[in-house]
Amino acid sequence: MDLPFKAIGMSGDDYRSRNDFFSRSYLHATASHGGEAQQWMDLGHSLVPYTNSIRIGSMFDRIVEGVCMGKKMSDMIVSPPSSVLAKNGHRRGKAYDEWCESQTGMVCNDETQFQLESMLENLMKHPQARRLVDDTNENQVSVFFQIGRHRVKVRPDGCTPYCWWDLKTTSSKWNQLWRSMTDYGYAEQEWLYVEGAKAMGLPHHRMPFVFCQTMAPYSTRVFYLPEDIVQAAGVRMKNTMDIAALRIATGVYIPADQGIEELEVPRFVRKEEELYEDVQ
Repeated sequence: MDLPFKAIGMSGDDYRSRNDFFSRSYLHATASHGGEAQQWMDLGHSLVPYTNSIRIGSMFDRIVEGVCMGKKMSDMIVSPPSSVLAKNGHRRGKAYDEWCESQTGMVCNDETQFQLESMLENLMKHPQARRLVDDTNENQVSVFFQIGRHRVKVRPDGCTPYCWWDLKTTSSKWNQLWRSMTDYGYAEQEWLYVEGAKAMGLPHHRMPFVFCQTMAPYSTRVFYLPEDIVQAAGVRMKNTMDIAALRIATGVYIPADQGIEELEVPRFVRKEEELYEDVQ
């Protein structure tokens, strides 16, 4: 394909199968965990186990995507009628399995449905989040482009005429959200996605992140990330692309002899040791 290239409606599976392009998650994992993690991923394995948090996040992503396209939540979520449940009310048995197979919406229990409905209600009450949803004019967008000699792919949650934006579900308190930013590479994501937006003709912009809490009271906040942190993340991404490409080209992911390393200790641990010595 000629780059840059934008595909509308490409499935998530098809997007992920294009492993001849670097993705944000691949580059962040490589930068964070080194050659061993990169080799593991290049062998076709995942570093992220499928958890209930990921399940809820994926369902909510689909719901918000649908809302951006003009759908109602009731069109996307279905609960089984009592007639297909087992006698004890459990979700099992032939009738229930056949009912599930016939559904086009997402099947969930009452508790999960309440959780998702509460998250969506609060998202739509937030003026800036609602504005982004209302202004979204493209969904299911997969963009393939180049940064230098490296082929890269991105898949924004929402595209407006003036910016791309991303949706995040979180179980963090707002004053602890910075930990998620560092753990999951949100700054790296913003830098890479804005580069993709620029390749598609948008001017440089800050990417809004819409965060929705997965626990009561299911609040929504919209944040910009600090620009200096995003800039530093871009430098890391460029360096990581060079290193990752070299490992792929040479087949050498891990040095033959890594030697014996000294354990890195956080600065606060050293301060605690100094306090202990002062007491002695």
